[in-house]
Amino acid sequence: MAKKLHSINNHFWLSTLFSGLVSASVATANETDDIANRLAITDMLTQYSYRWDGKDSEGFSELFTEEAVMERRLNGELVDGSRLEGRASILEYARRSHKGRLADRQTRHHFSGIVFLELNARSAVTENMALITHQTANDSAAYISSSGIYRIIWHKTPGGWRMHKRILMTDRFRN
Repeated sequence: MAKKLHSINNHFWLSTLFSGLVSASVATANETDDIANRLAITDMLTQYSYRWDGKDSEGFSELFTEEAVMERRLNGELVDGSRLEGRASILEYARRSHKGRLADRQTRHHFSGIVFLELNARSAVTENMALITHQTANDSAAYISSSGIYRIIWHKTPGGWRMHKRILMTDRFRN
């Protein structure tokens, strides 16, 4: 009797485990799309760091929509001269930065803590923390250049997710 009960218990637990695994692995189409969109956006955000820090100006500009806006804010106010409109302006800014003020240094954009404030099939809004470091040939170690939060409005295009508006809200404070 004990052997038979043990066999029944094993069968019950295996059936329960199997049922749980099957039901856990079945996701609705909306849930699957949501996960796929989150992963695609997160991948594009990762490309932002690699392309900018690798001084790939062309590749960097391809992360944006044709009519994209890029700007920086300090204490909630737009920083003078920081607003760029259109992919062509973003490309020119990247080229000028990579060949000019950043030519002698390695930059690193360390992103963490991405949150999705909004997400639907055609658009999304994310925020993520950023720590930006620089290092020249004369520096023994990288140093923190800036930090802040990126707020990005994303649009889904025929080519995939692209940044439509990128705002860097810097952590610098007024004295």
